[in-house]
Amino acid sequence: MGTPVAVTAGSDDQVETRSGRRRSARRTTRRFPFARRAARAHRRQQGVLLGVVAGLVAFAALLPLMTGSIARTMVDNRVRDLGALGRTVEARAGSGTATTPVSEIAPVLGPEWDGIAGPPVGQYRVQAAGTIPGSMQTLTLLGREGFCDHLRVTAGRCATSRFEVMISGASARASRLTVGDSTVVIQMSGATEPVRRTLRVVGVFEPSAGDDFWRGIDVGAVRIARDVAGEPVQLHTWLTPAATFSGAVPQVRGRSEGLPPPLDRDSPASVGWSEIETSVARQLTPAAFTYDKLDQARAAVARSQALAAQSSTPVDITEQVTTIDQAVRGDVEQVQVIAPLLLAQLVLLQVVLVWVVLRALLTQRRTEVALVRLRSPGARGARRLVLGELLPPVLIGLPVGLLLAYALQTVSRLTWLPGPAVWSWTALLVAVAATAVCVLLLLLLVRGLVRTPISALLRTVPPRQRRWSLSAVETVLLTLAAGMLVAVATGNLTGAPVLVTPLVIALAVGLLVGGLLVPLGNRVAGRLLDRGRLPSLLALTGLARRPSTRQLILALTAAGALLAFGASTLVLGQANRAAATSAQTGAPVRLLAIDASATVDPQNLVRVVDQVDRQRQHLAPVFRVRSGSSDGPVALLGEPGPMTRIASKVNGIDPWARLGDASSGNASAGGAGLPAVVASWSAPATEGGFTAPSLRQADTEYVVAAQVPLVPGGEANTFVTPLAPQLRTADRRDLTAEIWSDGTDPALEQRATAALRRAGYSGVTVERASTTQRRLDESASAYGLQLGLVVAAGSVAVAVLVLVAVLSSQAAGRRRDRAALERAGVSRAVLGRAGRLETALTVAPLLLGGAVGWLGARLAAPSIPWFTQPPPFPVAQETPPVLPAVLAVGAGLVVVAVVALVAGRGKESA
Repeated sequence: MGTPVAVTAGSDDQVETRSGRRRSARRTTRRFPFARRAARAHRRQQGVLLGVVAGLVAFAALLPLMTGSIARTMVDNRVRDLGALGRTVEARAGSGTATTPVSEIAPVLGPEWDGIAGPPVGQYRVQAAGTIPGSMQTLTLLGREGFCDHLRVTAGRCATSRFEVMISGASARASRLTVGDSTVVIQMSGATEPVRRTLRVVGVFEPSAGDDFWRGIDVGAVRIARDVAGEPVQLHTWLTPAATFSGAVPQVRGRSEGLPPPLDRDSPASVGWSEIETSVARQLTPAAFTYDKLDQARAAVARSQALAAQSSTPVDITEQVTTIDQAVRGDVEQVQVIAPLLLAQLVLLQVVLVWVVLRALLTQRRTEVALVRLRSPGARGARRLVLGELLPPVLIGLPVGLLLAYALQTVSRLTWLPGPAVWSWTALLVAVAATAVCVLLLLLLVRGLVRTPISALLRTVPPRQRRWSLSAVETVLLTLAAGMLVAVATGNLTGAPVLVTPLVIALAVGLLVGGLLVPLGNRVAGRLLDRGRLPSLLALTGLARRPSTRQLILALTAAGALLAFGASTLVLGQANRAAATSAQTGAPVRLLAIDASATVDPQNLVRVVDQVDRQRQHLAPVFRVRSGSSDGPVALLGEPGPMTRIASKVNGIDPWARLGDASSGNASAGGAGLPAVVASWSAPATEGGFTAPSLRQADTEYVVAAQVPLVPGGEANTFVTPLAPQLRTADRRDLTAEIWSDGTDPALEQRATAALRRAGYSGVTVERASTTQRRLDESASAYGLQLGLVVAAGSVAVAVLVLVAVLSSQAAGRRRDRAALERAGVSRAVLGRAGRLETALTVAPLLLGGAVGWLGARLAAPSIPWFTQPPPFPVAQETPPVLPAVLAVGAGLVVVAVVALVAGRGKESA
């Protein structure tokens, strides 16, 4: 029991306890001690209100935080995908007759690059011909500052003096040179006298693996090219100090001069090289070049270009900063549209939740407000009483919600968007605005409460309604929902704004169901009473008679819609990106054989596949032949049987299977042209015959045998045709040779790569579908749509909070109702069944919202920006799968039902 209190006469601000001690107290609390007791009874509801406001502030502040995080991640991803060479900013002086020193062009990449790029590195580069017997060599002499610190010396030492060179292990084996050997190189130039030098090998090296110093170029490799006669030429890179490039430029050859001077002796020591390429480069630092540094990088590019234009020596600037800047601007613009529209739905739902909670808490205080208004303080004292209880948790929600927002950002940066969490003043302003909205809602609701007639405040149950009338706000919302539904269905509303359609429709459906609950419940209740179904009657009337039921239905319907919509768009977005990957790449792995000299026989590609995988279990040869014009037909030649097994299929589309059927039919019918399967989105011809490139120099006649929506791995005007009929007479060399792999045997792909090099191809480029998939998954649209997962999780949290808040405010009424029913003779078993049925009816709007959310995803799918750069071919599906929405709503339903049962039992037993 509390200590008895006696009021001392003549004192307005002091109270005296029975022990005689005096202490201060607020006047309202002294006059109305029930106010303090009521405040203690509502501390749990205050905690719920604090959590609801903090959630609103957190998700509102998360809007700018997540947009900034995605923008920073996009910059990081694009810088990473550039590779070491793409991250290099280079100022290069042309290879003219005069040598440009590094010091002359170094200021072009000056201090404006500090902080986002590494130190400047100068380089000299010149080409010469080797004279090693047995093969032809083209030597690149490379003098890059500090190269000795970025390689591993396997024999000898680093080259430090003029005319000393270091060669790689592969170069040593190919040229049969070792440490201490000397070799002669000759530089022939049409403008100057030839240069002959004897270079001494002082070391053998292996480049450091993964060192960005070499800018992605394997200086240790020996590549094979072919000259105009088709003879192989070895390409070596030798390292030498800058002193090797010193000396005067060779004399210009006169027009009347005949044969060049004999090359049986070295050129004078005072003579240098001709056509030396001088460059200075700085590499962007991935950790330092961030979204916040784009302005500095943009200014640095402008400054370097201005200095290059003012230089007395022509200087070219090579950089990818401008490309990154333009791409990131587009990314950020798209994210700034998608992310707010997705998260804004959750924020709007949180606002509805704050409104529901405040109404529930104020409804519980109606009797107390009536009593206060009957006493001397009147309406002003009642307002002060309610605000004194509810305003502090609303204000405390600002710092708590802001901390929660940064905690969520940190979690996302650790698990999803790599990088550090950063402070945002915009987030703080948005958080303050969200808190101001909560305060405004509280003031408006309190104003309406204190102006309500006292007779209405003393009613714990609202008057029975036989009709449903719409308020002005409800009428506007229903009209807006109907308009948006029609606009989306007819295609008049497109783009990112369609993302808010499910929430608006769900709120309208929630209003309809909540408004019809009482009138329809009255009719159903009479029938249940006539049939003696007491548990159902008690559950239905218990919901219908409580003022907060309509708001609860509204919030749960909206939460279910967001949950289903987020899950549906997330899964459908992943499926569409996977389909786009298959359409772009054509196969899990493609080996692109490079024939720089255009001299390799097409038969060699087939021989390589026969040698490595004769049964065509994992590999298949493919040729791509383009027309002379950019918009002409593109022939894709392959073996239909193996390609059906190996090539990717997009939404079940298999042009190679159609080609196999057409080939057998064409052979039996003796067709006039080779069969071709064309893509309907871009076809060289839709029916009949057409002329297109082939493996022969002359074009060939083809006949359209079938049409498919698209050809995986193809481009505009691509068609597929069988390889075998053309391979025997192939004499064309300007084509693209490829090997398509199913990606299940990496060792087989390595063997095929080595065999292609031995077959005469100068290089092999490996393209993997996984790389394309990763880039699509890291695009701006993908990141934006993946926020649907945040929205789905937030909607479940909203549903849980609204249930806890409503059940907390209804606890006293539920206890009174249960006690009255028990005194009336209703058994506990019937009450238990009625409680469980009421819980089921309470969470049922979540299912209704799930159906609305899936329907909204289906209507909005044609207009959702699935890709940052949409592919030219139709690949996006428009019908979201039902299972993800069912699973998501089912999981949310289980969570909410468990919370409802636990909270309901706890409140009844309290």
